[in-house]
Amino acid sequence: MPGSLHGKRILTTRPAHQSANWCAQLRAAGAQVDNIPMLAIEPLREASALQAIKTHTLGFDQVQEAIFVSQNAVYYGVEWLEDYWPQLPQGPRYYAIGSATANALLERGIPCAQDSGHMTSEDLLALPSLQQVAGHRILIFSGVGGRTLIGDTLRARGAMVTYCELYRRTLPPGAPDTLASYPATPDAISVHSGEALANLAHCIVQSARGQLQYAALICPSVRVAKQARALGFKRPYGAQNAGGKAMLDALHSALD
Repeated sequence: MPGSLHGKRILTTRPAHQSANWCAQLRAAGAQVDNIPMLAIEPLREASALQAIKTHTLGFDQVQEAIFVSQNAVYYGVEWLEDYWPQLPQGPRYYAIGSATANALLERGIPCAQDSGHMTSEDLLALPSLQQVAGHRILIFSGVGGRTLIGDTLRARGAMVTYCELYRRTLPPGAPDTLASYPATPDAISVHSGEALANLAHCIVQSARGQLQYAALICPSVRVAKQARALGFKRPYGAQNAGGKAMLDALHSALD
């Protein structure tokens, strides 16, 4: 639907190093785009965290399923794996949450076990290959915190699940001040995760920009849209997933 966002101003909140593709899609559709990151990604550097990552990496040949929850998990996780496994073990099957994560794996030469890259956590858990996992060792590459649905569900199915936590999500320094000085009134705001939503809500309060809660808010799922409404946003819309096409479709629906 090229050009159908002509004259619309969209405020995006993706981390600075991940915003380029999404902003380019919006501009290609005719939108004016501003980006104020509401998440920053920091690799873990504490000695205990690094030792835990090393232990998970060294034992990777004992893993049956490896699940990557984000592009950042691929970036940091594969770096560790390649440091200790110049040739990756043949045993693990690789899964990804979301098309961008699947593409990040493919770019590193690692194929995903699932057919579709547009998977939510719920979609992943519905895969036939993850139904009978009793006794399987499953390693989930992730950041600190976040949803535990995948691990909890696979443990309930009898799997031995471990998280390899690689990074933490933080609020970028100065984000409230940047939002306070933001001069525009956007037609819509996009968030790509529950963490970004929570940080945006915090910054709106800190910057006294309550009017931003009346803009259309494009969320990566119905679940996050419900969280947005609970936080006081008046017009949240849930996309089918966090992929660019799904988010753009939700944006068109919100503004048409």
